[in-house]
Amino acid sequence: MKTEYEIKFKLKDKKAILNKLAEIGAQDLGENKETDIYLSLGPRQLRVRKIGQEGLITIKKAIASQTAKVREELEVKIADVEGILKVFGTLGFYETRRKEKLRHTFKLDEGCVLIDKLPFIGYYIELEAFSEDNLVILANKAGLDYTKGIKTNYGGLFNTYCKLNQEKFKGVDKRVTLTFSDEKLYSPSNSV
Repeated sequence: MKTEYEIKFKLKDKKAILNKLAEIGAQDLGENKETDIYLSLGPRQLRVRKIGQEGLITIKKAIASQTAKVREELEVKIADVEGILKVFGTLGFYETRRKEKLRHTFKLDEGCVLIDKLPFIGYYIELEAFSEDNLVILANKAGLDYTKGIKTNYGGLFNTYCKLNQEKFKGVDKRVTLTFSDEKLYSPSNSV
């Protein structure tokens, strides 16, 4: 298991941060669509992340922190996401939620800078490192004020969005998910 420190910031100007990352020598690792499928079996929970046909199984354990989101994390690469979902289903795990994002990944020093575009809630920049000191260094290099970082996960940010925009979802008879298809379904031009 490894310990991961992360913090998010709402991104107002994607072009400016891309220019800043190029200026400070961040290594561009590319952009991918990721689908996170959260599974549960009683108190047992895990995430299966799909990136193309391959993916990762992740189990996280929270560690208390006042300034960053800190998790002990175990990840295993898998070659067949759909197959492993069937295996977990056979074992009794069921899907509790789903989240999609377009993620542009950059390597910088001892950490990662991730630019995420999420349905409904827009662009965020997430910093990941293996110590809080490294997280602060990443934030400073990227021109971000570490003290203004967000510890809330994307699911929590989406729930806040839904509460603030409950009129938009009035009368909806299904659970709205943090997916691009739901975003299209509930866009202003397709109002319910």
